[in-house]
Amino acid sequence: MPKPLTKQTRLLALAINLLQLCCGTLIIAILLILSGCHKTEVQTGGPVEITLWHPWGSDQAKGLQRIVDLYHHSQNRVRVRLVFTPTDLSTNQKFFTAVAANKPPDASFVDGTQVAQWAEWGALLPLDKYIQQAGIKPTDYYDPCWKQAQYQGQVWAMTYCADPNFAFCWNKELFRKAGLNPDQPPRTIEDIDAMAQKLTQDKNGRLLSLGIIPWSQYGSANSVFTWGWAFGGKFYDEKNGRITANNPRVVKAVEWMASYAKKLGITRVNSATSGWGSGASDPFITGNLAMRCVHISTLKDLTRYGPNLDYGIAPIPGTPDGEIGSSWVGGWLLALPRGCAHPDAAWDFVHWACATPEGTAAIAREVGLLPGYRRSPAIAQVKHDPRLGMFVKILEDSKHQRPVMPVQAFFMGALDRAVERAIYAKQTPQEAMDQATAETQRELDLVSGKKVQ
Repeated sequence: MPKPLTKQTRLLALAINLLQLCCGTLIIAILLILSGCHKTEVQTGGPVEITLWHPWGSDQAKGLQRIVDLYHHSQNRVRVRLVFTPTDLSTNQKFFTAVAANKPPDASFVDGTQVAQWAEWGALLPLDKYIQQAGIKPTDYYDPCWKQAQYQGQVWAMTYCADPNFAFCWNKELFRKAGLNPDQPPRTIEDIDAMAQKLTQDKNGRLLSLGIIPWSQYGSANSVFTWGWAFGGKFYDEKNGRITANNPRVVKAVEWMASYAKKLGITRVNSATSGWGSGASDPFITGNLAMRCVHISTLKDLTRYGPNLDYGIAPIPGTPDGEIGSSWVGGWLLALPRGCAHPDAAWDFVHWACATPEGTAAIAREVGLLPGYRRSPAIAQVKHDPRLGMFVKILEDSKHQRPVMPVQAFFMGALDRAVERAIYAKQTPQEAMDQATAETQRELDLVSGKKVQ
């Protein structure tokens, strides 16, 4: 049985795997890792400038810059320089190369799916000493937000924004046209099926509008998590380190998702959706899709591009023997990469943004996202809003987040592929989920240093 690799060895192995990308830099990186050298924080007479890597463009980037400007206005010790750096859930080659070369940014955004993996590979600094000094407690955060930041008994990141996934929306005007009560959304999966049948319109074999597409919102993996929990399924046995994506109730959820591809015809669905887009071309706004799951950020687009759209918002439907009103929480976090030049200064910004009333309120105001910090005034401000309040309720009630483990990103990819195989009838849902489970279990055992079957 192979021995578990140390974090230093894991990072070294990753650096070697990336040699073909930037050979010279990584040879230096390997020497730095082996020598154990690290940077120390250098304090000068003026404010310390830190670099913050972020993955956003457009409105989110502009909002982040406004948040940084507010931070600058609040103090004169630290200045933040934003650097756009695309992120990839499966590899993040640029980030790991920078850490391996001992030239990381001072702080970086990290998706909830990445925290455990980045910590396992030794790419992050644990934040426990900073958290203790700041007097931050686990109860200051919604449970899923705190849990996704932990791994192996330590905290590796702080929640920048919580993703309450998802609320359920329906187009009331389309309900009226179909003879449905516009003020009565579906409560169960059976309700969805009955309503979708009335809301789906076709002409001469061509689909003109659809009631729902269960696999299309925010990626197949996120969709199978959403519906898998709604059916009462489980994805991971944390105590025993076992992947359970082939849990009978998860398989049942995938069978339900694939049933829409079968009865509507996947080719017809693809043809109907080929011109769909975002913004003003969002099919929910244009009337081509009657029901959908929505992320909180979608509400801003619905207001901007569909100001007269008559829609409702409710909890996710489920099954009587599963969960009705099921939901889960993800989100983006801020972390300090191992070897960063100015960890104390970087923590100052991370603390302000993620664990103070001023910073968390600024995030909600400037980018329209909810904080994971319970004590943020932004929560009280929107709690009773007829639409935004639904997302606060998800934060307060949700029991789920994607499994916290060092191969979570791999798991997401395996689920994406499994759903695709199921809806295109390349495999049965059972076969597809069995394969996703086996693939991810092998990867988890490899990373954990267990004997691979």
